[in-house]
Amino acid sequence: MSCYDLNAEPRSAFGSNTAKKMRREKLVPAQIYGQGKPNLHIVIAAGEAEKAIQSKDPLHEINVGSEKRTVLIKEVQRDPVKGTLQHIDFYEVAMDRPVDTTVGVLLTGEGERESDGGIVNLVVRELAISCLPSQIPEHITVDISAMAIGDTLLIKDLQIPDGITVNQNPDEVVVTIAAPARAAEVDEAEAEEEGAPEAAPEEVPGDAGDAAEDSSEGEA
Repeated sequence: MSCYDLNAEPRSAFGSNTAKKMRREKLVPAQIYGQGKPNLHIVIAAGEAEKAIQSKDPLHEINVGSEKRTVLIKEVQRDPVKGTLQHIDFYEVAMDRPVDTTVGVLLTGEGERESDGGIVNLVVRELAISCLPSQIPEHITVDISAMAIGDTLLIKDLQIPDGITVNQNPDEVVVTIAAPARAAEVDEAEAEEEGAPEAAPEEVPGDAGDAAEDSSEGEA
């Protein structure tokens, strides 16, 4: 399977001030861990790191000097305000051992579905899976072409490729097809209008001066 190639440099300087300086220079501190090896601290160009994160390849090969490490992205930290990269954790994998990771859910067949006005609700957007690194798919495809209003698709209903185990409740809902919300709201509003009692005509209060005049005439 294809891997995204990424170049990095070893990192020997640490501390918050050093990390801030790196980020000002458009560099991202990162680390590689796993496989019983000591953590390898590295630094990556921010542009290259962003491309790696956006890549569809589930595996990445990081070149650090003469070393090459095959890794998964485990955690990405961003500035909560600016959204800029702060730190990346990479997990090194062994190609002959299963790994735990997550993959996205991709819906297909929506254009072939019956034109019933149903609204497609994707409830689960990612699945936690286990498999060999070479078997990690770009996504899990879910065909909804045969689904109609009221239908529900569970994890146990999905067509999962051989060699992949889903580590989630098999009865968890993935996709539902709901009735059109607007039609339901209109029907409900019409029903409320039909059942509502007619409003009594509003009384218009008399002029305060007239009332005072009537009172004085009575006293006379």
